[in-house]
Amino acid sequence: MILLLYVLISISIYLPSTICVPFNSCTIGQQTAIYDYIIIGSGPGGATIATRLALNDYKVLLIEAGPDYDDIITETPVFWPEVQLEPQITAQFNPYLYSKEDNRTIQYPRGIALGGSTLINAMIIMTPNPSEWDDIANCTNDSSWSYENIKSKYQPLVENCEYCANNDTDANKNGWLNISRSTTGFVESPLLTKNPVLTELLKAVSSEVPYNPDVDKNNTYDSYYFTPKSVSQDTGHRSDTYRRIKDVQAIKPTKLDVWTNTFVTKIIIDNGTKEACGVEYVIGAFLYKASPLEPLNPIKNDFVKLSIFAKREIIVSGGQWMSPQLLQLSGIGNKTLLEKFNISVIQDLPGVGQNQHDRNEMPYIVKLKANPNFPGPIDPACILGGILNSSCLINSTINAPEDFLASNVILFSILRSAAPIKANFPDSALYFAPLRFTGFRKNWVIKAAPYTIGPYITVIINYARVKNNLGTVEIKSANPFDTPLIQLRHFEGPDGQTEVNQIIDHIRFLRKIFIKSNFSQYVEFEELPGSNVTSDEDLSDYIHKEVWGHHACCTNKMGDTENDPLAVVNSKGQVKELPGSNVTSDEDLSDYIHKEVWGHHACCTNKMGDTENDPLAVVNSKGQVKGLKNLRVADISIWREMPGYFPFLPVSIACEKIANDIIQVART
Repeated sequence: MILLLYVLISISIYLPSTICVPFNSCTIGQQTAIYDYIIIGSGPGGATIATRLALNDYKVLLIEAGPDYDDIITETPVFWPEVQLEPQITAQFNPYLYSKEDNRTIQYPRGIALGGSTLINAMIIMTPNPSEWDDIANCTNDSSWSYENIKSKYQPLVENCEYCANNDTDANKNGWLNISRSTTGFVESPLLTKNPVLTELLKAVSSEVPYNPDVDKNNTYDSYYFTPKSVSQDTGHRSDTYRRIKDVQAIKPTKLDVWTNTFVTKIIIDNGTKEACGVEYVIGAFLYKASPLEPLNPIKNDFVKLSIFAKREIIVSGGQWMSPQLLQLSGIGNKTLLEKFNISVIQDLPGVGQNQHDRNEMPYIVKLKANPNFPGPIDPACILGGILNSSCLINSTINAPEDFLASNVILFSILRSAAPIKANFPDSALYFAPLRFTGFRKNWVIKAAPYTIGPYITVIINYARVKNNLGTVEIKSANPFDTPLIQLRHFEGPDGQTEVNQIIDHIRFLRKIFIKSNFSQYVEFEELPGSNVTSDEDLSDYIHKEVWGHHACCTNKMGDTENDPLAVVNSKGQVKELPGSNVTSDEDLSDYIHKEVWGHHACCTNKMGDTENDPLAVVNSKGQVKGLKNLRVADISIWREMPGYFPFLPVSIACEKIANDIIQVART
């Protein structure tokens, strides 16, 4: 009934513009428009801008391809792995880890619902390093991106850092995103006094790096810390852009309209003026092929294409893959690629879909001699794959901030540089979790469920300062519901071996903590990479096999697997065996590393830069698309390099700034 209402409204209001003028003319469309801005995508980018514009009394339409979905599972932090199993809200991309020719893919979950990936993520929150903002300012010649300006004007708009300071007037305690730290079982005093295993583990860690009491304010040195998370200290519930949207709708009900299950297929651009003025869209659920439910959609081949217009601007916030895909489908991108699929070229921008980065991530896993009784639920059935029974919910409701269900199952973390690439800028974050987790691979939640809450400890090595920008995103057809061709190309380029060497150093560091300290009394064995993997070559092999990312990158190079430490497959495409007791050489270990790498934070596919002099820059420092009017991109795709250690917070802060840029233009 709701979908039918959308159709009737669209036809009744916008029929004149659809019938009387061609789609590439904006004149009548803008005359009939009731919205100032149309924003495509409701993740950290789109939601941040839409809500800020609405709060400033502009009429905004926020369009989301997925549903409006919220329940106790999405709200309860500890269930984040189970949320990723919900097919209604999670798109499952399968990008090539290296290249299409290598033919090795990895599972890459993305949120496709109101709130975007903030509805399904692990809620780890960290501010970017100060130099990241200054780098943007320098590269774009725009001083408004400087760290001091971002810190004073825009970071406070986002952060409500409930643990950072006791003073309620503190600047970083007034934002819309609740940031807390874990409480019972995961803070300093219970960790140090109630659990001898964790006490000994922290002793081993503190002998290597100092404690950081507030990583939100100072993340410039090697240290360990209790991990900030986007969870409300008051309720113990997830804090995300879904709740931000709902809060602003309650405050400004006439200024922010949200259309869910609405898939934008094209940006409407006037060929003469090169002015973006509207979008074409289709109403329906699970239309995109990344949705697990797409095969069940009854209207995927029988739909009505509609259009809607904006008075001022169109803002694209579809994320690292769907944003460049939409630009390409709209005639914005590499001319050769567009002409291949008979798409009329509006703006030849070769940088669209290029410059893709992703983190190099991989696990270090030890099996303990006995279950250490880590803090956990009263009823184990509350956790992965179990039955959500009433006792769990009651406990979570009454003692939310103190309850295990309010955690994201991260014990603590370490910032560390193996060999600093840049002063005061740790290259990696290491996350300690009491479970067995080998990466975002097919059925990872089901495989991890039997080993939740001991007797394993997994350290996720998150090598964040990846320089490799050789990944690509390209449309495979003119069908907007197809997923694009995504090649992450891990470890390619001149810095590939340097990145492998950095990860090797982190593995050796972790062995000092787990195997070469007093904590070794609790360790039965090192499962990954394994006690037989000792040489640099062996470790390099392990990294190439186990590394992954989820913020995007990397490769499985074909070559002489006997003599090339970076080769993953031989000339026949045969993959070398995983390391075991016979894997001791440097070449074997390097091979292993290349095979197992993964990531899950792809970015940078619509690069921000000096659009006058950088041929691969897609948007300028205001997010405006080169050569076009009234069109911006605002999401993780506009970053030049990988933002921070986890993207939610840096993207939200950056988009608060872009929202301010939009408002300043509107007021002139």
